Amino acid sequence: MNVFAYADDVVLLAPSWHGMQDLIAILSECCKCLDLECNVRKTKCMVVNPISVGTTVRRTFPCFSIDGQIIEFVTEFKYLGHILSEKMHDDCDIMRKVRNIVFPYTYVITTF
Repeated sequence: MNVFAYADDVVLLAPSWHGMQDLIAILSECCKCLDLECNVRKTKCMVVNPISVGTTVRRTFPCFSIDGQIIEFVTEFKYLGHILSEKMHDDCDIMRKVRNIVFPYTYVITTF
């Protein structure tokens, strides 16, 4: 399985750069058929590091694009309320939830 969808969110998974580019091209064509647009400002790309770094061939990749618009590479992002990271750890998500428990409110004091 390489396409996951929930409401208006879609996640594409591919084992290679070319595989991902093919999925993006298919997504773009499907959107055109349905008269939809992909919001490239909200679209992110994340490369998940392999468990065995010795088998890594490349660490940098050419940018992906949808209809000529570049997709931003990120190391983590929030999806359906959870923070996903390229290292596949949930430390960032746990820390965010702990901060919300300990400091649920933000107080701002301004002086003139």
